[in-house]
Amino acid sequence: MQQIQNYINLIDYRMVTGFIVDDNSVIGDKKTRSPLIGLYSTFKELLSLHYEKTFILACDNPFIQFKVIELLIFNSINYECCIPQWENSFVEPLFAIYPTRKAYYLSKKNLENKQFKLNKLLDRKWKTKYISIENEIKPIDNNLLTFVNLNKAEDIEDLKEIYKTSFIQD
Repeated sequence: MQQIQNYINLIDYRMVTGFIVDDNSVIGDKKTRSPLIGLYSTFKELLSLHYEKTFILACDNPFIQFKVIELLIFNSINYECCIPQWENSFVEPLFAIYPTRKAYYLSKKNLENKQFKLNKLLDRKWKTKYISIENEIKPIDNNLLTFVNLNKAEDIEDLKEIYKTSFIQD
C-alpha cells in the first residue's frame, strides 16, 4: 500500500488534468445550458493543443468499466469516430471518441443554429465505427454498468437493484 501511495505522490497532476470553462460566446447567451456547450468548449481547447481525437466520458456514469474504454480505444484506431450503439440505433454520444477538429466545427455550427441535441454531433461523412452495446460491450460488461447514470435519488434506488445482481456475480 505504501508503494502505491509513493507513486501517487510522484504524479504531477497539473500535467495530466485541467479545467475547461464553458465558452458561451458562440450562442451569445450565458443562460442556455446544454452538454453541447461543454463538448464544444472541450473540442476547442483540445484542438488548440493539437489533439487528433477526443474521448468523451460523462460525469454521471460512475461505473464505467475500463475494459469498455479499452474496447473503444482499440476499435477507434482506423476510424475518426467510435461510438457505442444500441440495437434500436440510439447511440451514446457522451461515451465516444470523436475527431477533434471535425467535432469542433460541427459542434460550433450546431450551437450557432441552436441545435443542442447530441445526436447532431455525428456526421455521416466521418469514418465511424459503431460498437454494438448488446453484442460487443455486454460480453465484457455483463450488466452494462458503464451506462448506468446517477442523476437523482431514484437512480440510487435503481442502483441498489443492479448492485444485488451485478457486483455479486461479477
